Amino acid sequence: MVKKDDENPRELKEYVDDFFKDLQLYDDRVNGHYYTDLLKAVIDAFLQNENPENAREVYETFFMIYQITSHDKSELYKNKSFVIDNEPNTLLDLVELMRQYEENTGPLIDKQRDHFVHSVNVFILGLAIYSQNSKYQRLFKNYVLKSKYDKYYRLRDLEEGEEPDYTHVHDEEFLYRWGIASLFHDIGYPVEIIGKQLNKFVKKGIKSISVDYDVDTAIDFKDFDEFNAIRKIRPNFADNYRNAHEKSKFLDMFKPTDIMAHKISEDIDRIDLNVLLKNLNSFVQTMNENGFIDHGFFSSILVLNSYGNLIQRFEEKNPGFFFYPIVDSASAILLHNYFRNVLHKRDEFDIDVLDATESPLAYLLILCDELQEWNRRPYGEKDIQKTHANDMIIDVNDHHLYITYVLNAGSLGLGFSEDKESLLTELLSIKPVFKNGLSVNTEMGREEDFISQFNKNDAYSPYVLLSNIEKLAEEVHNDYNDTIRELYEKKKENNEEIDEGLQEKYDNIKPYEELSPEFKLSNIRSAKAIPVKLSMIGCEIAPIPENADDEKEYEKEYFITGNEIEDLAKFEHERWLDEKRANGWKYGEKRDDAHKIHPSLLEWDELIKIRPDEVKKDEQAIKAIPKILKVIGMRVVKSKLKLLAHEKHNFYAKEKENVVPFEELPDDVQYLNYKQTYFMVKILKELGLDLVPIDHEGDAVKVLTHDQIEYLAKRDHESWYENKLNLAYRYDPSRGELTNPNIKPWDELPNATKELNKNTYVNLLVLCENVGLKIIKSE
Repeated sequence: MVKKDDENPRELKEYVDDFFKDLQLYDDRVNGHYYTDLLKAVIDAFLQNENPENAREVYETFFMIYQITSHDKSELYKNKSFVIDNEPNTLLDLVELMRQYEENTGPLIDKQRDHFVHSVNVFILGLAIYSQNSKYQRLFKNYVLKSKYDKYYRLRDLEEGEEPDYTHVHDEEFLYRWGIASLFHDIGYPVEIIGKQLNKFVKKGIKSISVDYDVDTAIDFKDFDEFNAIRKIRPNFADNYRNAHEKSKFLDMFKPTDIMAHKISEDIDRIDLNVLLKNLNSFVQTMNENGFIDHGFFSSILVLNSYGNLIQRFEEKNPGFFFYPIVDSASAILLHNYFRNVLHKRDEFDIDVLDATESPLAYLLILCDELQEWNRRPYGEKDIQKTHANDMIIDVNDHHLYITYVLNAGSLGLGFSEDKESLLTELLSIKPVFKNGLSVNTEMGREEDFISQFNKNDAYSPYVLLSNIEKLAEEVHNDYNDTIRELYEKKKENNEEIDEGLQEKYDNIKPYEELSPEFKLSNIRSAKAIPVKLSMIGCEIAPIPENADDEKEYEKEYFITGNEIEDLAKFEHERWLDEKRANGWKYGEKRDDAHKIHPSLLEWDELIKIRPDEVKKDEQAIKAIPKILKVIGMRVVKSKLKLLAHEKHNFYAKEKENVVPFEELPDDVQYLNYKQTYFMVKILKELGLDLVPIDHEGDAVKVLTHDQIEYLAKRDHESWYENKLNLAYRYDPSRGELTNPNIKPWDELPNATKELNKNTYVNLLVLCENVGLKIIKSE
């Protein structure tokens, strides 16, 4: 892991603050608006609470500031005149359609993740990088000056005879072009969704009938020429541009693919215009023949269609406003996928890397789009099951760009950091912008998050409780009643004020049998959640031994600790919140069961501040779990899988020098061992074997074959290797804080290390028996 120059890296918001620090938009300077403050405020709100509503407000504010209408908004403001503008914001309508479509259709496909909130994150990350890297600022402004466009946002007017240089280009020019490129770069994604849905439907549906049938689907645009055409309202719309650019005279400047082919070949002179033009104009056919859809291609055409139509409709709008900034943004949108998949790969182009001087917006869009993959909301079936990062730390300046993805659980995949870093350095010329390079790393989050976050994903509910669940639910309710009585009587005894909520709860205490069906169900759900919560802290439910003198070590009762009580109370409250909200309950200061209003429908942090007694109630519910379980003859014990993790590691430690016992391992390494043991259960299933309690019916396997041991050891090491890489470990002959001599693929390990790993599995059956488990053949 590359060490950061700053041991306390700044928040993303601080970088954005730098961007806005001295920025004043044109309409603020000239016409007395406060648009800069407004845009900054909605971005701050989004950074504080990242959700679709706040994302929409960022979109809305940006496109309203730069909306193209029939009226001169600034002139109206100066004259204090008020006009109702019925001009629809078609650009915002497009964005809203994209958001609705992917939310509603995403679950119908395997791989689908948010593009709406993601695009706002890309926009903000670009502002942060621009604000911190003067090299990028300079080359972007020089690019603007090189483009023969004289209507750009100026920092100041030029003196007579003064030659323009990059210091005269206002940062608003970047904001405007970058806003369009980043916020619109995925606008065509619904086109790709349609193809994916059809693909999944045909493959899954038809294959259930015939396993030999396969299909790749794409969209066949029969009327693509009509789609790929800007409505011609002003025939002389492109005249000035044609006069300035000789090659454009032979092209159709009302055809988006022609416009972008010319723009890209002008910017990247290594590209032959005619070859690119042919490729773009046949790209729909190429996609259809090869069964894929590039939504960036359709996004760029949508942008040119929309803006081209808008600007032509109003005679006073300068066509250059379209052919320079808008085409620049649209070309960047096209290139954010097209560069990687076509220009970088195809023999007729064979372009190694994109230089920031050639297309600074495309360069930044590729960079930010890749880096902002970490927190995209999953919609597709498979994406929902994947591990995602919980935070991203960015450290950026004139010299370097360091990105660290923080995970509270799981793994982003084998070699994630290396692959991400390798992809970006393969596509982009990094050193001219960041002389010390780009570094992508992953690390685990706060130690107290490890176990709870990991087990929340892997928690399970054993069937042992189902026959007794109603009795448990009754005990859950009885304990709740006892807690309310105790709290009420204690306050009364101490002459403390009894708030209205507590008084109401005390007055409404009733036995379980008198509860409404809804509240009975709520208690049953709470009872069902008990084994799930215990699983989160590495525990499970086991019968109370008839004779305590005969109990095995793994049968001993486990007592829930203080930190675990707090974590599980929070989880219980979140579970209860989800349940109530799903049933239509809403927050209100006064409880009203008839109208489904409850004063405790608050997030945990708010609950602690506003209703601390409710927090105590949730914690008491966790403390009462052992007492409740005793009603059905059960108790809390350590999870056998976690005990097996201890056994496996300590066996390995005995065989290997300089390996500390399990109990002395750091929390994150203990966590990784737990994870490996959970994974081992999956590997056994691949071999047709099940890991079960020792009293489970079925004969225990007596011996594992050589091939089974080899398979288990290899798969176990591959998983361990993947997780270590994603914890930012690297290979080194000596062990260190973040180094290990075994950070290698299985085939590259020394034979002695392989044999040591296999030896653990040679003895696996004995280790399982030590913790009350056995391995049987799957039915």
